Amino acid sequence: MAALVSSLFATRLSALAALLALLLAACGRYGPLEPPPDPNAPPKPASSTPGNLNALSHPSIPPIVPPKQPFFLDPLLK
Repeated sequence: MAALVSSLFATRLSALAALLALLLAACGRYGPLEPPPDPNAPPKPASSTPGNLNALSHPSIPPIVPPKQPFFLDPLLK
C-alpha cells in the first residue's frame, strides 16, 4: 500500500513539474501570434533621406572597462 501511495505521489509530482515547465516556457510576448511575412511582397524601398551618414559609419561606442572588484563567480571561470 505504501509503494502505491509513493508511486502515485511521484506521478503527480512529475505531472505538476511538467505542467509548471510548460507554463514557464510559454512566457514571452503577450498577444496573438504574428503571421509570417508574405514571400510575394515587394521589398521595402530604401529611405530617400538617409540623414547623417557619417554618424552611421563611425558610431561612438564607449570602450569596455573591466570591473575593479572581482565577481564572486570568477573562480568558476578560471
